[in-house]
Amino acid sequence: MKKLLGLFGVFMLPLCLNAQQNRGLTDAKKKDLFTHHPQNWHMLSFEKDSVYGIGANKAYTEILKGKTGKKVIVAVIDAGVDIDHEDLKSIIWTNKKEIPGNGIDDDHNGYIDDIHGWNFLGSADGKTNIEFSTSEDDREYVRLSKLYEHTDTATLKAADKKYFNLVKRKSALAQSQRSLAGVQNLAVKIDSIDRYFKKTFPNKVVTIQTLYDTKPEFEKDKELILMFELLKMRAQASKYSADLPVNVLYKIAPFMVNSAEANLQSQFVSSSKDGRAVVMAGLKPAQNWGNNQLSFKNSDHGTHVAGAIAAVRGNGIGMDGIADNVEIMPIRVVVPQGDEYDEDVAKAIRYAVDNGATVINMSFGKRISPKKQLVDDAIKYAEKKDVLIVRGAGNFTEDTDQYVFYPSQFYANGKKASNVITVGAISPFGEIMGFSNYGKKSVDLFAPGFDVYSTGIGNTYSGMHGTSMASPVVCGVATLLRSYYPQLSAAEVKNILMQTVTIVPEEWQGKQKLQNISVSGGIVNAYQALKLAAQQSQSSK
Repeated sequence: MKKLLGLFGVFMLPLCLNAQQNRGLTDAKKKDLFTHHPQNWHMLSFEKDSVYGIGANKAYTEILKGKTGKKVIVAVIDAGVDIDHEDLKSIIWTNKKEIPGNGIDDDHNGYIDDIHGWNFLGSADGKTNIEFSTSEDDREYVRLSKLYEHTDTATLKAADKKYFNLVKRKSALAQSQRSLAGVQNLAVKIDSIDRYFKKTFPNKVVTIQTLYDTKPEFEKDKELILMFELLKMRAQASKYSADLPVNVLYKIAPFMVNSAEANLQSQFVSSSKDGRAVVMAGLKPAQNWGNNQLSFKNSDHGTHVAGAIAAVRGNGIGMDGIADNVEIMPIRVVVPQGDEYDEDVAKAIRYAVDNGATVINMSFGKRISPKKQLVDDAIKYAEKKDVLIVRGAGNFTEDTDQYVFYPSQFYANGKKASNVITVGAISPFGEIMGFSNYGKKSVDLFAPGFDVYSTGIGNTYSGMHGTSMASPVVCGVATLLRSYYPQLSAAEVKNILMQTVTIVPEEWQGKQKLQNISVSGGIVNAYQALKLAAQQSQSSK
């Protein structure tokens, strides 16, 4: 009977929430919330504060008061973390089996002096650390272009051809190559116009006025006509005198070609560089790579994520994280510019699992994953070890049911990992943020992802936007469940979060309804999730 009552409560939760939300927000109020909202709005609740936060403050007051949770290790796989930040330093994970600075792998986990985590983007001696990278799209385009340099790509196998075409569509480098071809074609058209004028007016200085007065005889060549009109527009825009020779307009052609060539060359050189070559140099087979340096001048992103999850609560400093009784394990695989490497992501997940993390946050991603199987195997490993992974859905305003954002919760065989939660971003008034990815099958739920206030490097604090911020909000709630109800498995935590989302009435939303663009159709709700976890805990006794 208790189980039946529990299930009845689950089914009634959306109805209860809608009953509490007995009023919508006016357009004026929505607009105002973008600039005037509580600093900690993501912690608040709609029924009390009129913002679509997660109800964490209410949960602490009404459900968690007087209770003590179990310590949870949360791995933040990101761009590094300021481990000396005033609001984080006391909760940074410490590997107690390792002796600091002795140059020995004391705990035999394959990593020397990993006192507080690991940096997979650095050389073993610590002298070189990757702080800039390029997009995976461009890296793959360079690799495949070299691979197929002497191959007619029309003869490739269907799967290989499809992948190469995908890479070409995504790669900015490939787009620059197409742009160069386009510019070169325009230069040819300008040359054709020049030859036309010389032929038509052999003994005359052709002026800009001649350009205005001449009706060309190549009307069937649409590109040539277009170039002819563009030259006129350039003359007018530059306010050139009509008496000037027309060839002053031709100078744009070599300028455009030279600029496009220089841009392409610069992109090609940067995309061809393998920053990991130094990191991987001299490694023996199966040997791990990296070093223990975790704090960098560009670690703002990871520091912000860590604070949102677990900045020390109630210390009167800065802000409060969502979860208490947490240790943050920083693992560095990301740089602010450029994409992460699949090998590093796979290693980072395994490192987190092997060193005690039961929740992992991954606020990063990309649209090409050449070594997806490595990452899939690592996610399966975490799934087997009952470790929950929370990840941002991405900021490309794309439907990820159609355009995959990696690392994906879907394995190559189409099966969905039971331990991965994918998070989109919403505004204070409960609508999807314009940048957020979405997907009826691929985005599980939404969370605050606008001006989320958290920690920054050097004891600073600021608000940030993105699904990168929405992910740690959900991660913080998941950590609360794992802390106060440790008997729950990763899959059970995910199910509770999915079942207890806040449902925003469709008529209160814009064109994109959360119900139509995510699996759960709603926003993570810490209060309701903890409430259901408590009910399930009682019914299982």
